Amino acid sequence: MNERENPQLALNNENNEAAIKKALETFAVVRTAFSAERAVMAWMRTSVSFYTFGFSITKFIDYLEQRQEGIQFSEGPRLLGVILICVGILSLVLAVIQHVRRIRRAKELGLPTISRFSLPTSAAVALLAIGITSLIAIALHWLL
Repeated sequence: MNERENPQLALNNENNEAAIKKALETFAVVRTAFSAERAVMAWMRTSVSFYTFGFSITKFIDYLEQRQEGIQFSEGPRLLGVILICVGILSLVLAVIQHVRRIRRAKELGLPTISRFSLPTSAAVALLAIGITSLIAIALHWLL
């Protein structure tokens, strides 16, 4: 039996094609959302590297100064460490802003809401708090 003999069969085919098209559009939006999450997690890894490297430089200079009494290092290495931590904080802030914008756009395009909170965004905010805390700790130690 073909579509000419049975109009119901033609209607079912059209409905199936529309459902498949809608599912493919939804899957594309979900893939885009997952891509945005991977991007923000990569920036989180990068910012943690900046934090670690900057904090290590400042603490290593402090260690050398304490070990060798009377030797004062220039402020350049400490400043480099602080700048690296600031770059990590700034890059993570920009990555979170970009991530939130991408997710909002994906929701406008039909991304289904799975959870009220985004785990990558929450983790990024926690890493921002760690970076800001380490920056404050270094600044207080440097100034006092």
